[in-house]
Amino acid sequence: EKKRRLSVDQVRSLELNFEMENKLEPERKKQLAHELGLQPRQVAVWFQNRRARWKTKQLERDYESLKASYDKLLLENKKLQAEVSSV
Repeated sequence: EKKRRLSVDQVRSLELNFEMENKLEPERKKQLAHELGLQPRQVAVWFQNRRARWKTKQLERDYESLKASYDKLLLENKKLQAEVSSV
C-alpha cells in the first residue's frame, strides 16, 4: 500500500496540537486521529517525529547562543590581554 502524505489541514491541526502539548495522552491521540481521519498510530508517529525535529532545532538554538557568548568572551579576553601587556 502506498504511503499517503498528510493534507495541509491535517498538518496544521497536528502542529497546533503539538504547540499546546508535545506529548499526547492515549485518549487524546485517539480523539485527534478520529477528528483528522487518521490512524492513532499515524498521529503517534507524527508526534514522535515532530518531537525529534523540535529537539534538533532546540540544540541548534542552544549552540548558536553558546557560540555567541563564547565569541563575546573571547573578544573581551583579547582586550584584557592587550591591556595587561601594555602595562
